[in-house]
Amino acid sequence: MAQERIDDFIQLAKDYAKAEKELEVQHWVFISIERTDGRCNYERLFSYDLPREVYERRRWVIEWRKSRFVCKYPKGNVRCYTSYYDKRFGMDARLNEDLRRLISAKAQVTKVRRKIDEYVAYNRAHNLFFDESADTDLRKAREKLLSKMLAVQAAEERMKLKIKQMKEEKI
Repeated sequence: MAQERIDDFIQLAKDYAKAEKELEVQHWVFISIERTDGRCNYERLFSYDLPREVYERRRWVIEWRKSRFVCKYPKGNVRCYTSYYDKRFGMDARLNEDLRRLISAKAQVTKVRRKIDEYVAYNRAHNLFFDESADTDLRKAREKLLSKMLAVQAAEERMKLKIKQMKEEKI
């Protein structure tokens, strides 16, 4: 198995971030602190609905609140639950998988475009006989890029259709 470089993972993370920015994803987190008594009855003690950036910076606040409830209810099983979601869609989990697929597809398109650009730039600089129109590897890569771009468009259409169906269900 080939050794992976950390630069590849960093670039992949950047591609994902770029795709999320293009799709205007709003990362939020819902935090619920609950306890159970001896009879398996659940009671929500406290809940937060925060942007994910705030949650990442202020985790100590949630831990502090949880510790306070643990001290207040020593025999109750106090637990903290987190749920990540996109603010535009709410906590409906039906769109999360489609959104992840769309973000992944957009990141793959960005990755393939970058590889094609690197390949062309390298061959222009180091290969005197490089011809873009006759290079079979480049033609295959561009065909693959075209198929990935069509997959992104299809995923976007599926997302729009699902959002439309969900809005009609709410009415």
